[in-house]
Amino acid sequence: MTAIKVKPRNRVTLTFEVAEANSFLVWKFKSDGHDVSFGILFEDDEEILPVTRVDAHKELQKGEIICKKIGKYKFVFDNCYSHLREKIVHYQIENIHFPQDGKVDVGHLGS
Repeated sequence: MTAIKVKPRNRVTLTFEVAEANSFLVWKFKSDGHDVSFGILFEDDEEILPVTRVDAHKELQKGEIICKKIGKYKFVFDNCYSHLREKIVHYQIENIHFPQDGKVDVGHLGS
C-alpha cells in the first residue's frame, strides 16, 4: 500500500484515468489512529460516492465501482474537519477491465 499525509483542514485528491467503459475501480485503504472522510467524484465533481467520514483507523475500508464512463475518477481523502491532527492514509487502487481477448488487465494506482 502507498501512504499519503492528509494535513489538518485539507484534502488529498488522487485522479485515476479510466480508458475503458464498464471497467472496475477497486480500492482499499486504512488510516493511522483516527478517522478520515472518503469519497469518489467524476470529472466535473459529479458525485459517484459522497464524501463521508469513515472509521478507517478501526477497519480496513474496501469497495469497488463499475466505471460506466471513460474519464477521470477522483478519489478524495478529506481531513477538513480536523483542526490539529494530520492523517496518514495507506491505500491501494486498481483499475480492472476485461478485454475481448479474455485476459484480465490490472492497472495500479498505489500498491
